[in-house]
Amino acid sequence: MNDLLNNMHNLNPYIGALLIFFFRIIDVSLGTYRIQMIVSRKKLLAGIIGFVEVFIFILIVSKVIHDVGNWMNILGYCGGFATGTIVGIMITEKTSHEIISVEVISRKHWPEIEKRLREEGFGVTRNLGYGLQGELQVLRIITQRSLFPKARDIALEYDPKAFITSNLIVGRSGGYIYGVKGKL
Repeated sequence: MNDLLNNMHNLNPYIGALLIFFFRIIDVSLGTYRIQMIVSRKKLLAGIIGFVEVFIFILIVSKVIHDVGNWMNILGYCGGFATGTIVGIMITEKTSHEIISVEVISRKHWPEIEKRLREEGFGVTRNLGYGLQGELQVLRIITQRSLFPKARDIALEYDPKAFITSNLIVGRSGGYIYGVKGKL
């Protein structure tokens, strides 16, 4: 990789900018994923990813700074950063096994929402709540983060005005979690 970058001044300026663009996507995607590993307390993996991320970053940024008057390289660098952010988030969403708590608050349509969630395999805990306009039901679902859209869409199908929140679960013990094999 270093030889490729060292010889970039001999390449067509568009190809050089394109290489910077692609290496920056890799660098930033790794950075985004590394943060996920830090949050998940996977120290060794986060350290290894960080090493590779910074290695690529130093090589790329040195090439951009060395030829700072080349606007194609600067645009490739900036575009790679933006695209790498999006790609990194997409990778994190696909690989995340985080557990979240989803709360659905519905005044009138909670029975349909609760029934459908259970039919779809979600574990649901229902609590009575009191809002500004009186009694309401609070449905709590513990599931993988990747399944949040499914739970949300079910709730909104029956109650477009449902209030829906989610929170990351850091510690847990026991219970049933849809999308996680076996009981904890």
